[in-house]
Amino acid sequence: MSHEFKVFLMCRVLKVSRSGYYDWTKRASKPQQNDSKELIEQIKAIFYKSRCTYGFRSIKRDLVKSGLYIGKKHIRRIMRLLGLKAVPLRPNPYSKIKAAEEAKVCKHRLNRQFVVKRANRIWTGDITYIWTSSGWVYLAIVLDLYSRQIVGWSLSVNPDTDLVISALSMAIHSRRIRRWRIMFHSDQGVQYTSGDHRQYLLDRGILQSMSRRGQCWDNAPTESWFGTMKQETGLNKWHLDNIKEVESTLRDWIYWYNYERRHTHLDYCSPVEFENKVAA
Repeated sequence: MSHEFKVFLMCRVLKVSRSGYYDWTKRASKPQQNDSKELIEQIKAIFYKSRCTYGFRSIKRDLVKSGLYIGKKHIRRIMRLLGLKAVPLRPNPYSKIKAAEEAKVCKHRLNRQFVVKRANRIWTGDITYIWTSSGWVYLAIVLDLYSRQIVGWSLSVNPDTDLVISALSMAIHSRRIRRWRIMFHSDQGVQYTSGDHRQYLLDRGILQSMSRRGQCWDNAPTESWFGTMKQETGLNKWHLDNIKEVESTLRDWIYWYNYERRHTHLDYCSPVEFENKVAA
C-alpha cells in the first residue's frame, strides 16, 4: 500500500504520527520470542530446584548450560508473570572498620584477608543458636575460606567446648591438612579460648587466630553464612520441635549448599564444583 500512497498521506488520514508508524514497522520486523510451555517449565524447575534462591541471572546461567540462550530481561519478565521471586539478599553490615583490642590468648592473624588461593589453608568457625519447641539448639561450623565449603559442623543442646571440637574433628577427618600449614580463625568465645580447644589445635598443628573484641566483621564470611542458612531454611521464622528435626534439616541443606548452591564469589559455582574445577 505504501507504493500506491505516500506514507505521510496515510498517516494524516489515519491520524497516526509518522514516527509512530516507523517505530511500529521496526518492532514488527523483529522476531518475537514465544514463551513456550517448555521454557516456562524449565525456568520453574530451575527456580524450585534452587529452593527459591535463584534470581534471573543464576537461572540464565543454568539455561545457557542446557543450550538455551535467553536474555535476562526475557527471563525476568517470565518470572514476574509467574510470581517467582527469589529470597531477598540481606543488607551487608560488614563494611564498618573500628579499632578494637586483640584477644589476650591469641592474635588477630587473619586480619580480614578473606581471599584464599588454596584449599585447607584458612578455616573459620563460629557458633549460632536456633530456637526449637524444646529449647535452644547450638550449631558450630567450620568453613573453608577458599571455596566457602562447610567442612565440619556439629549440633548440641550445650554450647560448650565439646561442640566446637566436634565440628573441628569432622573437618579434620574429611580433609587432608598439613601441620602448621593451616590456620583456624574464630571469635573470642569461651569455647574457643578454653584450654582444651587451644590444646586440641596445638596437638594437630593448626595455627589459631581470633577476631578482635566486639568485631564480628573480623569473621564476616562465617557470620554471613549463618544469616544465609537461617533465611533460606526458614529456621529464623518457623521453629522445629527438637534437635533431631534441626539436624535433619541442616544435613539436607548443608549438602545442597556444598554441592549445588551457586555463589557469586565463586563465579556462580557451588563450593564442591569450584574445588573440582580448579583441581582439574
